[in-house]
Amino acid sequence: MDTANPFSAAMVDTCIAIIQKTQATDYYITFIDAKNGLQDKKVYSVKDEVYKNVVNNVFFIPTDFNLKIYNKYGKKVKELIEKWWDKISTSKNILKYKKDLEQYRNSLKPGDITLLGLITEGGQGLATGNNGKYIGVLEGTKWAEKVKKERPEKLAEFIKNKNPKELSFLKTKQDVIDYLKNLKEIEIRTLFDSLKENYGRDIFGQGWIYRIVSKDEIADVDKLTEDEKLNGIEGGKTFVPYDKGDKEGNRWWAPSVYYIDWSKENVKSLQTDPKARWQGYQLYFREGFCWNNVSTPIHEESMFIKCRIKEKTVNDVASMSLYSKHQLTTNKYLVSMLNSRLLFNFLKTFINTSVNLQMNDIRQLPIVIPMPKQLKEFEEIFNKAVDIQKKKFSNQITEELAKQELNDIQKELDQKVLKLYDLI
Repeated sequence: MDTANPFSAAMVDTCIAIIQKTQATDYYITFIDAKNGLQDKKVYSVKDEVYKNVVNNVFFIPTDFNLKIYNKYGKKVKELIEKWWDKISTSKNILKYKKDLEQYRNSLKPGDITLLGLITEGGQGLATGNNGKYIGVLEGTKWAEKVKKERPEKLAEFIKNKNPKELSFLKTKQDVIDYLKNLKEIEIRTLFDSLKENYGRDIFGQGWIYRIVSKDEIADVDKLTEDEKLNGIEGGKTFVPYDKGDKEGNRWWAPSVYYIDWSKENVKSLQTDPKARWQGYQLYFREGFCWNNVSTPIHEESMFIKCRIKEKTVNDVASMSLYSKHQLTTNKYLVSMLNSRLLFNFLKTFINTSVNLQMNDIRQLPIVIPMPKQLKEFEEIFNKAVDIQKKKFSNQITEELAKQELNDIQKELDQKVLKLYDLI
């Protein structure tokens, strides 16, 4: 019996099991769906083998549609996971079993079913250990305006609490505002950097960003050498795009507003600082796809996996990213699949019902290898959606019009995905 969460404050789903010691073979299981209350409950009866043969042995609600998915993909996905999971459960394992995976990928043909983790590589991303030191936001954006507003407030609060001698001449908040206005951006960075170094990394709040990056400081990622990607950049243009996740939950595409200072000094620090989680640069500066690490409950009909293309950026832990390794499952195609209602339903029904969406949840999703014609159709859907997003962010169309047009694209996408997966 699934009653959803009957308690107003409980944050953890609870399972109560009543067990009887007896021999049980070839039996039926009664599943009662009472999420909408006992008065509106729905009762199902299914063979025990259904839950024994499905991925993760999950007790899913056996609606007609879920059983259709189970019959089509449940057993196949479970077999793939049992055979391959140890080789794709981490980015290190994917690298370790590279030859086995390449051989498998080359054997795939249109119409085959595989796991997303079998045709991609990637990882969680970089943890700097000190975002304020390394990360900035692009000038002229709403995020830059937010930083400009926060800097005098943070500095005034710090002076009030710590009473630093080096800033004793600043008596009022207006003094702080006027003082910062007369400093250049590089001087503001130096000020906040030195205060953090002397008084503690988190004196302004953990992860708070105070750098504003000008366009003149941004390097051309396409022109970076392998040495610059690995060891950092010299000169005045050392900032590169940084994918820090997207709290707004944009799908398909969103502009890069965060940048990381990829100077030689900083990269060396990231490579050696125990607080930073350096995993090498091999998975950075590549186009792939990423998703919001917080998803939504299955009953919220308007919600989906919030997936978007990841451009040639460095990404952090809040922007887990994967990269296609199969010519017929391009990044554009996979973004379209993840943004479909079907794969969201599969995720919530058979893999993870919680709000936290992890890398290995995504790796378990079933992917159909498309025909070249189908691949082109889904890439066209992707291109239309991205075009709408770009027009919205450049204020060429309103958010309301963008939402309406994206809803139309969503309907087209969902129908094509159901057809692709042979579910209609």
